[in-house]
Amino acid sequence: MADVHKYTVQEALNTTVGGEWTVASARTAGSSADVNNTTHKSIKEATGILGIYSAVEIYFNFTSSEANVNASNDMLIPKNTLTFLTIPRGLGATVFFNYNSTSTTTGSVRMVEI
Repeated sequence: MADVHKYTVQEALNTTVGGEWTVASARTAGSSADVNNTTHKSIKEATGILGIYSAVEIYFNFTSSEANVNASNDMLIPKNTLTFLTIPRGLGATVFFNYNSTSTTTGSVRMVEI
């Protein structure tokens, strides 16, 4: 855990776990024609933030085991945007980032674990 006493209040709020910059191989968001096209990415236990750049709009969720996305309930990441998400460590040591394209168009998804 970070020693937040050496930071200002604002810096302490931005302090993360880990601090490595681990680039994952580019993956593909599957077609939303079938929820079984959901891609599952296991997040390293030391990762505190996940950086994502997707060529297509994607549905996503975080779970403690592999799970399909639900178009009615899951969150969206717009295409062609760089997004940083805090990993919900309340799920436990094992966390999966699950995602799927919002359309039948598939596209590249790039991720970095911090």
